[in-house]
Amino acid sequence: MPPTGAPERTSAGSLWGTLAVISCAWGSSFLFVKLISGSLGPFTFAACRGFIAMMALVLWLAMRHGGQGQSEPAGPGGAPRLVELRHMAVLGTTNGWFANVMTVFAVKYAPSSTVALVQAAVPLMVAALAHFLFPRERLSSLQWLGVIAGLLGVALIVGGVMSVQQPGALYGVAAMLVTAFSFAVGTVYGRHAAAERPALVACGQQAFGAIVAAVIALVVERVELATLPLNVWLLLGVLGVFCSALPTALYLQLLARTSTVPAALVAYLQPVWATLLGWIVLGERIGLRALIGIALVFAGVFITGRAVRR
Repeated sequence: MPPTGAPERTSAGSLWGTLAVISCAWGSSFLFVKLISGSLGPFTFAACRGFIAMMALVLWLAMRHGGQGQSEPAGPGGAPRLVELRHMAVLGTTNGWFANVMTVFAVKYAPSSTVALVQAAVPLMVAALAHFLFPRERLSSLQWLGVIAGLLGVALIVGGVMSVQQPGALYGVAAMLVTAFSFAVGTVYGRHAAAERPALVACGQQAFGAIVAAVIALVVERVELATLPLNVWLLLGVLGVFCSALPTALYLQLLARTSTVPAALVAYLQPVWATLLGWIVLGERIGLRALIGIALVFAGVFITGRAVRR
């Protein structure tokens, strides 16, 4: 959810550098989830990632406010307002514990690079949802052409996975489609639920998602965290700080200095990083059909986004 107010000017070099860090951080998360998925249950994983990200964001907020001598507008006693608690609960579900659990399930069956490619369809889902929910955001014929092209691309990605990957990969792709839809719902909700304290809401949604996942994990999985090896904790730390808290904080700062256009650029760059890292680290390969599919998805996102800006 972008902060309110006029954006400040930022240099092209700073913009692209920040975009590279954000997209690399979010794109590499699929690799780390793949590496850690066999050591933790999905709900325990979601809880650990959420708690670590929340603590990192709290530290970032404290440092930012301490350095600037400012604080965001607060409710009575500095506590979150009721509307902010609602934002935290909704976004903590759509973009938090539910999305994390489904992502773990997705990478269990499908390559991390393929999972990231499917998520590239999120902007198309956002456009379609906004069309049906908000009369002022109706799609034009050109925009619908972009959405249809993107959906055809997703179909080709699914077909490519089925032709070259391990059995059960379709389950992973289906799980990621559900995850992408959840992210799209969260994006649409966040876009139209303006918050005066976006950083606080971002921190609160991590906390809400972590608490919900932890409660379910205690009942369903009952993992002994003390017995986890050091490398698992290191991976969790990287996921929580580098792949969650850092890009969230940078993205909030970026939106405060620029327009919302960089969101579309992140959607382009994120699967590129995921595919590259999956190929280098895990030796994953993408078939020709899937490559054509992702080209269609990118074309669809480009057409839809360009038509919106005109």
